[in-house]
Amino acid sequence: MVRTHGAFNLDNCQTLMIEFDYLLQKETDMGDRANFGIRQNDGNIIFIYGHWAGEGMLAKFANALDHVQNVGRIDDQAYANRIIISQLVGESWDGDLGWGVTVNYLADNEHKVPVYDFALREVILYDYDWKSGVLTDIIVTFSLNEFIRKYAKTLMEV
Repeated sequence: MVRTHGAFNLDNCQTLMIEFDYLLQKETDMGDRANFGIRQNDGNIIFIYGHWAGEGMLAKFANALDHVQNVGRIDDQAYANRIIISQLVGESWDGDLGWGVTVNYLADNEHKVPVYDFALREVILYDYDWKSGVLTDIIVTFSLNEFIRKYAKTLMEV
């Protein structure tokens, strides 16, 4: 079940909020910066930064989580971290631009930040403070399976 935060059900308007936020940001030609978080069992958060990752970011994250769950590694933190990062980065491993990794702080960012929490098996969407580069308010919380069902896209190879 999706948990709501505040006086109204954010699940119903979350997609609109994210799309509106994206449209406001889209006018920049310097990137579409997004971060994806993976909260470890010890509480530390690995952030994956994508310079052009904002468009469709929740689908990208849901697809990565769906893949790691389907290959049976969602409960193996070390492998799951690597698989999630690999799924997000895709074919860009050899490049020297576009993707980065930080621990416990956000790189440049223009969007809300989804964080998968290993201990809770939840995906939490956070707001962030762009000046300090830290997560702030929880916007909405999904179980892992709810997040995947809501945002994962069926991908087909051509």
